[in-house]
Amino acid sequence: MKIDKYSAILGNTVGYHDMDGLTEHRPIASLPFGGKYRLIDFPLSNLANAGIRSVFGIFQNENISSVFDHIRSGREWGLSTLLSHYYLGIYNTPVESSTVDEEYYRQILTYLKRSGSDQTVALNSDVLVNIDLNQVFHLHNTTDQKITVVYKKLPKEQISSVNSVFEIDETDKIISHELFQDNGKEIYNMSTDIFVVDTPYLIEKLEEEAAKEEPRKLRYVLRDLAAAEGGFAYEYTGYLSNIHSVKSYFDANLDMLDTQKFYSLFAPNQKVYTKVKNEEPTYYSNSSDVKRSQFASGSIVRGHVEDSVVSRNVGLQEGSSVTHSVVFPRVEIGKNATVNYAIIDKGVTVADGVTIRGTENNPVVITKGSVVTEDIVR
Repeated sequence: MKIDKYSAILGNTVGYHDMDGLTEHRPIASLPFGGKYRLIDFPLSNLANAGIRSVFGIFQNENISSVFDHIRSGREWGLSTLLSHYYLGIYNTPVESSTVDEEYYRQILTYLKRSGSDQTVALNSDVLVNIDLNQVFHLHNTTDQKITVVYKKLPKEQISSVNSVFEIDETDKIISHELFQDNGKEIYNMSTDIFVVDTPYLIEKLEEEAAKEEPRKLRYVLRDLAAAEGGFAYEYTGYLSNIHSVKSYFDANLDMLDTQKFYSLFAPNQKVYTKVKNEEPTYYSNSSDVKRSQFASGSIVRGHVEDSVVSRNVGLQEGSSVTHSVVFPRVEIGKNATVNYAIIDKGVTVADGVTIRGTENNPVVITKGSVVTEDIVR
């Protein structure tokens, strides 16, 4: 594959109101996943595995720092070579808004016009997939459509009101789309918001959008174009998690404790890359008791851990118990403390003997940098 044939736009997610502090100072893209990864690693790895070396990421100004810190030179995804092109753009419109300022499209159009690419893939970080984009490009090029969209058949329980669902005919042509509403069906064709678009056509349509009084974010424009043009619908059949709430994010992490789901996402022929950190392995003392859990590097485990995902540099003291939980980096769990059905954000300290307990359907979120000295029980 020619590295200049394809370009990519990695978009910021739309805003969600039920992430309960997890995205207050970071985009969904920067959320930890599976211990050592971030959600943004998956779209970047999808691009890297397809040989795409020209990437433009556009993020909202207030939460860009964590993205810069994680991607840095882009070396892990092949974006630091002389032949690669990697840019990060910034816009000022609030994440929750569906409309954008003029700077948003000015940056995107400048990138597309300079890319010289034949086709552009647009994707986001809130729909977690590990997809072979080469297959999508191949099928796109066998059709006469200007736009192809990836979708997955999902039950209604896994779709939110901000997701788009498609009506698709027997020739895999998109007839229409609408925001999800439960109309009694059990299975819906949910858009993954992964689009392959002919670049000259995309430039034309985005110039039209940019000229409007209130231009919309890219994903909304592409959804409408897919329906208006009768775009080709590519069905994705691998593991997918639709990250639209605390519960869906929590469940996606704990899904990785299921061997079948883990290997479906981390397919051997589709590697997932992340920022490399040279750290010592996690230490398990004689007092530790670990069952069915995942750990990243650099932690010290002296307590009980079960059915949980633990990130880097976490300290679990003697007598502590962490079950059915997701623990972010640099967390300290004190002696005889109990954490159950919770998401413990980065840098949290849980004092000795404290109990934090949520429920399976309503996990507790402890915000970044908190010091918890009293019980929190739902």
